[in-house]
Amino acid sequence: MPFDTRTFSFSNTDLVVDPYPAYAQIREREPIHYSTMYGGSWLLFSYEDAVALLRDPRLTNNRATLPIKALPEHQRGEFDEFVAFLHTWTAFREGEQHTMRRARLNSVFRALTPTRVTEVAQQVTDRLIDSWEGREKVDLVKDFARPLPAMMLTSLIGAPQHDHAQLDHWSDQLAYLFGTSALTAEDVRRAWDGAQELMTYLEALAAELTGPGNHGMLGELLTTGGPGYDFSVAEACAQCVLMLFAGIEPSRHLIGNAMMALHRFPDQRGLLRNDPRLWPAAIEEFMRFDPPVQYIGRLAAESFDYRGHRIERGQPVLPYIGSANRDPKQFVDPDILDIRRRGRHLSFSEGVHRCIGAGLVRTQTTVALRTLLTRIPDLEVCTDPAPHWNAYVGFHGLQSLTVSVPNITPAAMTTAR
Repeated sequence: MPFDTRTFSFSNTDLVVDPYPAYAQIREREPIHYSTMYGGSWLLFSYEDAVALLRDPRLTNNRATLPIKALPEHQRGEFDEFVAFLHTWTAFREGEQHTMRRARLNSVFRALTPTRVTEVAQQVTDRLIDSWEGREKVDLVKDFARPLPAMMLTSLIGAPQHDHAQLDHWSDQLAYLFGTSALTAEDVRRAWDGAQELMTYLEALAAELTGPGNHGMLGELLTTGGPGYDFSVAEACAQCVLMLFAGIEPSRHLIGNAMMALHRFPDQRGLLRNDPRLWPAAIEEFMRFDPPVQYIGRLAAESFDYRGHRIERGQPVLPYIGSANRDPKQFVDPDILDIRRRGRHLSFSEGVHRCIGAGLVRTQTTVALRTLLTRIPDLEVCTDPAPHWNAYVGFHGLQSLTVSVPNITPAAMTTAR
């Protein structure tokens, strides 16, 4: 059935299970699509256009106002303080302000060596799987994909791991702002309240991080005299809010989406079982095939013409990577999962704003999925109850996925490490 492009929005519930057939129709008929979302925005559905505009200097990543644009104009002033807070995030800075802050964040992420990240990921993964002993089925989202990145990031920022559920809850409230386009003022208030509570928590944690020792990412950000920008306590805490928000929601969806993809293409699971050297390529293919973050937000820094369309200063421009990653002009048989595929997906963005935590996501997901399938080789996705997807399209992922977990191998007997 032809898809009516006028109905496209992040809140169109007809798209939450499988949006890709609709993307294909839009990409074919209207690859540069004007939408009424956010008061009028441009969506780029082809790979060529997405890449071009992600690298276009006429666009800015200073998009702290993007969620507020979903509200009626008379309600926006209430959230000026919230917008100012979002603007402290390095990801929303440009030019030298971005370069200096990113240099500092790069040094923090370099301190998170692959060995350290792998160690934490392995400990968390084994702990979660161990808790299933004696159970025949589990909800892979509730019991694994959801808590795992929250537990990891809580540990890596230097907070007590047992606080992960609360930090996850606060981060969730922020994620909703960027995942749906049918926002209300109450949604924004809830997110702002959550951000303030998370800042209060982190500032209290920062006050405890004194003296020598490894204090995680927050402690590293508070150390002065390193490369790049010296963050104030409030600024350092704000960067941790960003890392929690940007790291938890997408990572949990990536794990669930990957398992669904392997369920649909069991031959690919067999390839991984027979040749573990394929895991790095498999992670890239999972990111391409069903990325948790479906679009990347930009704003037009100036008015300009692009391929016959007039983009006005201040309008949102949204390269739609969920569609671009399935563009047949870029990828052969794009609707097929092929873990031996070679090609550059856009799921970590492009240019100077390319995802700074990409390495962490790759390591965490590799350890989680490889350990899961090694320790439970007979794990299977159940059809009853059916998988339950989240209610908005900006983030594509599962709320619930029941799997059978027979014959769990003890961690000490596996070779997944």
